[in-house]
Amino acid sequence: MITTPEEMMKHLEVRKVADLFSHEQTISKNLKKLKESMLNIGHLVDPIVVDKETNVVLDGNHRLRVLEIIECPYATCQIVDYKKDDIKVGTWFLSCGEKIDDMVKEDSVKKEKVDFKQGMDAINSLKAPFMAVRKEGDDVEAQLIDPGEYKLKEMIEDQKYVLSSLKDVEVKYIADDNANEYLEKGNTVLFRRIYTKDDIVKAAQSNDAFPPKSTRHLIPNRIIRLNMKLGWLHESADVAQRYLEEMLKRRVYNGNVRRYSEPVVVIY
Repeated sequence: MITTPEEMMKHLEVRKVADLFSHEQTISKNLKKLKESMLNIGHLVDPIVVDKETNVVLDGNHRLRVLEIIECPYATCQIVDYKKDDIKVGTWFLSCGEKIDDMVKEDSVKKEKVDFKQGMDAINSLKAPFMAVRKEGDDVEAQLIDPGEYKLKEMIEDQKYVLSSLKDVEVKYIADDNANEYLEKGNTVLFRRIYTKDDIVKAAQSNDAFPPKSTRHLIPNRIIRLNMKLGWLHESADVAQRYLEEMLKRRVYNGNVRRYSEPVVVIY
């Protein structure tokens, strides 16, 4: 359990922005909003979550991109051991209220009707980038999108192409464990493979970024609302680290740190 400034500092480091590897593309409108927010308040609100060994960003790809855009040399990072079993990886599916053929209507994107279980096996074995699923009553319609034989890099590129064809429909990203809820509402849900930790590290290090929101990391003891001043991150690494330690000590001893033992809902 992380409760003292000393324990927190074991998990927080100031690292060079240029040394960090993003594994996902960003969403333009989200990036613009975040940039405006960060510049208005002058803070990096939440630390970027980074694997200690590989420098791969697990959470905070948009924050990293904003720091690159404003030419901020350093980032405050929560350092984690990605190899530990308590860090879990999920993904985000896409959902919309349209029927499958109205959601995925690009002529160059092939579709193949399948049994749901067969379709899950196909996307998990890199034989299709997505499976579109829609439920009407007790009937489940499932179609593989662009079925074939893929390697990881090819899969990433085809996912980007398929997603680019959805520009005329309104889609929503949903956590993979919420899929049934949206299917019961009559929505179409695009299922995709949950990538492994090795997949994520390899993609980041080879600069083959996944499409936006391809991964959803569940990280215990995640530190939020750190509020590191951007001005401090323009200083040297040593100075920024010292400011970070002093700020943490002051806030902990003033009772400004709270740990939640249960899952929380953060409203932005």
